[in-house]
Amino acid sequence: MAQEGFIPCRGAKIFYEMAGSGETIVFVHGFPLDSRMWEPQMAVLSSQYRVLRFDMRGMGQSANPGGSYTLYEDLHDLLKQLNIPRASLVGASFGSYASIEFALAYPELVDRLILLCPGGFVPPSDEWQQKLQNMREQLQKGNLEEALDITLHITLDGFHQQSRRVQSRRQWLSDIYRDIYTRPTVTGMPTWLELDPRSRLSEISAPTLIVSGELDHADFLLTAESLVNQISDVQQIFLKNSAHFPNIDSPQEVNALIHSFLSGSLGAPKK
Repeated sequence: MAQEGFIPCRGAKIFYEMAGSGETIVFVHGFPLDSRMWEPQMAVLSSQYRVLRFDMRGMGQSANPGGSYTLYEDLHDLLKQLNIPRASLVGASFGSYASIEFALAYPELVDRLILLCPGGFVPPSDEWQQKLQNMREQLQKGNLEEALDITLHITLDGFHQQSRRVQSRRQWLSDIYRDIYTRPTVTGMPTWLELDPRSRLSEISAPTLIVSGELDHADFLLTAESLVNQISDVQQIFLKNSAHFPNIDSPQEVNALIHSFLSGSLGAPKK
């Protein structure tokens, strides 16, 4: 049976859900999503691992009361209060950046890193920024359905792919974004780790797996390439039919990769 609730972390209350037993996996969601994006992983992997998902401060059910904070200290407090001494982190998109921050701030607490379509390490292209601006303009005009179509096209279908290419879990993901887009805008950015993680990737000691969707935007493929070139113990897997959220459009493959990597059966790192 899953355990859920709120943990006090430096003035905030962080929502979490935990299930299963054994080696711990912590799922770190992307922006502006929340822990709901890990639904395809929770039930399956909790049969073999202790799985923990949580909402970052200011997202999902975790309110941001204001004041300065860091993502890595929030996660540290969460693990400490749940009596989790070490864990492997699975981060998606921006969640990969947050996972790397944590691995640099608390390397002794991290067993392995699995980064799905990582973002945040390469400046966004004009093409990507223009598409996001189009989405924001639709929201500002009150055109929620148009904003949702843009969002799901670039995350689920793939930036340069046919619209509505992916139908599996499409409505489910659309409902999550609909809920997020009709809430007040997230405010209050965290204080980032110093020194800049982008200049410290060679310091990452945890074995790392990078999973990239072949249909993802070039910005994220370049980010993955940059990480592969700088992290010492790393390997990369490409999923042919995935775009930006392989854990959603290809959950069986991703769940199998997570298990294989954590159990040491995926094979030797390839660079």
